[in-house]
Amino acid sequence: MVIGDRDLFEARAAAARIALRLPDYDPGGGLSGPALLHVPLRAPSRAGRLDPANSSYVIELLERAADGCSAGEFAAMVTAPVHKGVILDAGFAFTGHTEFLAERFRVPRVVMMLVGGGMRVALATTHLPLKEVPVAITEPVLEQTLRIIRADLWRQFGIANPRVLVAGLNPHA
Repeated sequence: MVIGDRDLFEARAAAARIALRLPDYDPGGGLSGPALLHVPLRAPSRAGRLDPANSSYVIELLERAADGCSAGEFAAMVTAPVHKGVILDAGFAFTGHTEFLAERFRVPRVVMMLVGGGMRVALATTHLPLKEVPVAITEPVLEQTLRIIRADLWRQFGIANPRVLVAGLNPHA
């Protein structure tokens, strides 16, 4: 299931010489392969050119995907990178996907986890300027983060006794 502008996907696929055929998404029908939920761009898009006029489009895609997950229509959400600066330039208060989703679902504390192979790396902070990180990592924040990580490793990944290691900011920690 892909959400986005059909013409944009087809143009980018053609430029990359990729044959692309995505049937229209039918919420009542089952998915037998990739399908497209067409959401039109707000302004024409040119590869390599960032345009704040499409920032509301990016936000709409995130909202639609989040709502679909929340309603059980979708099982998960995978996002493409977004340019936070362009979204901010358009007047949106946006620091990143993680914070956007936390606010959307009214979750007071979120933990960003990167998963690859057998390794899972969780972050104690999200989308902060590096100079603010040492002040942001307090004992209560770290304890709450570790509790969330441990619970989710058990609940989401089925790891009965997760081994959690903590890396320090100081490379000699």
